[in-house]
Amino acid sequence: MAQDTADNMKEKIHAIIFDWGGVCCSEGEPFASAALQQKVRLGPDDIAKAVRPLYNDYYRGKYEGTEFWQRVMNHFGLSEDSDINPGALSAAYLSSYTLWPDMLTVAKQLQKTYRVGLLSDLTVEMRDHIRQEHDLNEIFESILFSCDAGVGRMKTDGPEIFEQMLEQMGATPEEALFIDNSKSKIAVAREVGLRTILFENKDQFFCDIQPYL
Repeated sequence: MAQDTADNMKEKIHAIIFDWGGVCCSEGEPFASAALQQKVRLGPDDIAKAVRPLYNDYYRGKYEGTEFWQRVMNHFGLSEDSDINPGALSAAYLSSYTLWPDMLTVAKQLQKTYRVGLLSDLTVEMRDHIRQEHDLNEIFESILFSCDAGVGRMKTDGPEIFEQMLEQMGATPEEALFIDNSKSKIAVAREVGLRTILFENKDQFFCDIQPYL
């Protein structure tokens, strides 16, 4: 079972923190545009590798949508056309995820007993989109994104973003349970002292979270 919690730890948990992409919904893909992939003859992962510093800074909030997409186009020497332009690339990205309502239902159920938060590495573009499309404040008491002003760090950058989230939620590491689909991010959370559940699939997660419901 992909978790490090046990029944005797349940009473010590006061805060439960969810990731967004890969936990509350399928992962959004910045380079979802088929036109972009065809033009540069690379898949999304390889495009990300080619612009890694730019990509990471996008998630740290250094660039908003239009500037980021223009820099990506400049990197690959692409001219703007009807399929390759900041608006089209952004639209492909923002439509690339599927919400998982049953996961949000679990988060709402946990509100009865725990403080429930959302901590996610996300771009300004997607953050603003999901805030508009989904009433996150009804589900999560505390929300923190890597791109937020005053944050500018991803989970794999070190413990700071976890410490900031814990302070915001008024919890110690030992009082918090963190849920993420990334092994590397789970590892950082564990180093900070949080209890964790590695999200692998919904059936596994529903089993692992059951003691807290």
